[in-house]
Amino acid sequence: MSELDWIRNIYCVGRNYSLHAKELGNEVPQEPIIFSKPTHALRPAQGTALLPGHLGSIDYELELVVRISSTYEPGKPAAELIDGIALGIDWTARDIQTRLKANRHPWLLAKGFQGSAILSEFRDISSLEQIAELVFSLKVNGQTVQSGSPKDMIFSIEQLIAYIGNNFGLGAGDIIYTGTPAGVGAVNHGDMLELKLAGLPERPADPGAASTRGEITVGRLEVVFSNS
Repeated sequence: MSELDWIRNIYCVGRNYSLHAKELGNEVPQEPIIFSKPTHALRPAQGTALLPGHLGSIDYELELVVRISSTYEPGKPAAELIDGIALGIDWTARDIQTRLKANRHPWLLAKGFQGSAILSEFRDISSLEQIAELVFSLKVNGQTVQSGSPKDMIFSIEQLIAYIGNNFGLGAGDIIYTGTPAGVGAVNHGDMLELKLAGLPERPADPGAASTRGEITVGRLEVVFSNS
């Protein structure tokens, strides 16, 4: 079984970077905005990103993802609950989302369609302090379009875990997409994407992972839009 098969719940955080909230014309939230995706949305961060052509414009949103290793209990240190980090893309059907929000309808279709949750392999992490110093970025056709760091989050990973754990529960196999930095945009058929991560020790045997001054490529995707 792959890592994706062990995932139980997918929690996502909206507007967790102030510049991203502002670029979409939204207010900076006073408490975490949480939504979820079905596990059928998961796809690996390698190969082809097959996107539905009938949903209109689809935006990339690069995010740091944390994996939960044990059951949340109030007061339990967040560092004891996290056993890995990854990068993910929260694909968003922006036209659909805008229409549904305008009608005050749930926007699961815009965020939860099949293939809407790209996820790289998880990597071990030694501390929350190490997570805070990570830098992640997304390249589209060789150009960097997004770059962010957890230290710039509005709500820290500790705050997100406490909020989600207290309100919804957290357990082994759950993952959290922690929010996207500024720079989101639409993709086109044939676009080539690279997910980059800096600040973690490299895996010498990691196939296909190129490195430059500590930066590694954790995902490569070609965007393909389906006709149906």
